[in-house]
Amino acid sequence: MKAARYGHSATVLLDGRVLMAGGGTNPDAEIYNPTTGTWSSTGPMTEARTNHAAVRLGDGTVLVISGYYNDATSTEIYYPSSNTWHTTGRLNVARNYPQAVLLNDGRVLVVGGQNPATGAALSSAELYNPTTGTWTLTGSLRTGRYYHSATLLTDGTVLVATGYNATVGNGFVAAAERYSPATGKWTSARSMAVARRNAAVVRLQSGRVLVAGGDTGGSLNSAEIYDPISNSWSATGSMVLQHGLSPGVLLSDGRVLVAGDSYQGDVYAPATGTWSSTGYQVFTDLVESAAALLANGTVLFAGGATNTCDTTGEYCQYTPTNAVQIYNP
Repeated sequence: MKAARYGHSATVLLDGRVLMAGGGTNPDAEIYNPTTGTWSSTGPMTEARTNHAAVRLGDGTVLVISGYYNDATSTEIYYPSSNTWHTTGRLNVARNYPQAVLLNDGRVLVVGGQNPATGAALSSAELYNPTTGTWTLTGSLRTGRYYHSATLLTDGTVLVATGYNATVGNGFVAAAERYSPATGKWTSARSMAVARRNAAVVRLQSGRVLVAGGDTGGSLNSAEIYDPISNSWSATGSMVLQHGLSPGVLLSDGRVLVAGDSYQGDVYAPATGTWSSTGYQVFTDLVESAAALLANGTVLFAGGATNTCDTTGEYCQYTPTNAVQIYNP
């Protein structure tokens, strides 16, 4: 890439190119062209941001929400046709580490995150209307959280799971919840067996949801699956390696790739409930890489950071990279 970045977003555009946005102190973004294997810059973003949320809207534009290095209420839209960015409505609640999902009716749900002023976990949620460009508050989570996940289920509801909240137990969240766009309310789902944050969360072709890895201070290799019909979690095979702060990607054949923060990745086969190692990564031990499934079935991994900690493990230095690698299943 032209810029080193971590905590950025990867969004596949309608034409198959990939938008990499944010991930640093500069308001820049760039586009990957899989046909030529090259990168080109977009027009500058209206604000620098990292650890934000990004969602491709129904018309092919990309909504980017909040994040560090701004006032955490700002949102903007990328227009591929003009290669430009434009501001849109501001959030009602400032939030870092938000999660967002495109609903079946075209609206966007943003949920949870961290209060940038106090560091507390947020329970509030908001809806974006792309027709009016405005945000309205909706029902709040029962358990506030950040470092969490939000997944659209096949029935149109949204599952929120995992995360961190310093006021809950040891801070790591096992509770899960489901949002109904029809009612604007949250209901409790069955709790996970293992409380965790920063997990790889992927909806399988069957409609079930795989949660793999994450951390509770140290990275995990355990995984479990949520069944929306029975509202239950069940353990599945453990990953070969431990993965925290690693993206998960649904492959074209229905398997799931989890990779980024180790020397190899792990691939999950839903048919057998087992994991197997991938080949060695070209660039290893990168946290917060961004990943995207390309049209030819390969997976683009871009950016991320090496994490160097002192002997206590408490003080760490992240060094971002512009390295790019592609996984071929």
